[in-house]
Amino acid sequence: MDLSRGSVCMLAACLSLAMIIEVGSQSDPLPLLSEKQDYSVPFQEGETLRYEVNWKPLFLIPAFKAGELTFKIHESEYKEHPTYTISASAFSAGLLSSITGMEVRDYFESNIDRETFRSYRLLRQVRQNKRKRDLEVFFEYEHNTIQVHETNLAMDPPEEVHKTIEGIPGPITDILSVFYVARLHQMEPGQEYLLHLSERGEAKQVRIQVQQYEKVQTAVGEYDSVRISTVGGLFRDGGDFRIWYSKDQLRIPVQFEAEVKFGKIYGTVIGIETPQMSRTVIEIE
Repeated sequence: MDLSRGSVCMLAACLSLAMIIEVGSQSDPLPLLSEKQDYSVPFQEGETLRYEVNWKPLFLIPAFKAGELTFKIHESEYKEHPTYTISASAFSAGLLSSITGMEVRDYFESNIDRETFRSYRLLRQVRQNKRKRDLEVFFEYEHNTIQVHETNLAMDPPEEVHKTIEGIPGPITDILSVFYVARLHQMEPGQEYLLHLSERGEAKQVRIQVQQYEKVQTAVGEYDSVRISTVGGLFRDGGDFRIWYSKDQLRIPVQFEAEVKFGKIYGTVIGIETPQMSRTVIEIE
């Protein structure tokens, strides 16, 4: 994995929030999504979260800014179902862009049910220099199938691939919605959760492991947080991932950190906008 590929891995990693995941073997985890659960929903229409993402290569090279990541959520409707639409934008910035020439402008969108929080649709648009790909996944629970549409826009004419995956094992959480679905629970150290996660169509069974309480200092304040950790199974090259959720009523992911093959990816929240509050870093050019 070269440095430019590492930058893509870095930005996608934050979204994959497969980040809180461990394909573990411990027994009796709690289901992350279940029809029998009553959820405490900390997010709402109009919330925006913004993060600065940094890359720390191996050896003695100092860490530097690699990009920014922004999440937004609003109420919507999908095929007559009341839903939330979650969107995320990732772009490269700072030294990573200037040194490698890698320009990242990726966009993600997820439609999830407003009551069950299962995913109905995932859109992923990759724009990385000349690489332009769209991936759209539809979870058709009524037909017990997953439809996958992929388009390579860098080809002329565009190359399209369509496939149908038979069988949906349970409520699906996608790589974007998992960021929000994990916030439905007031997590405590020692707990484990089980979910069905889909990135490119097929759903795999994964675990969330809750570790310990810690204080996290960010540019927009200090937070009492709970750390969630993963061991292996996130990146193709392996690596650990840790994410910290605030212990307040909003349960915001305030920090993340990932060990990858050629260094470390880490980032912290630099902007929080909700109907009740606003905290942001003011940037002066």
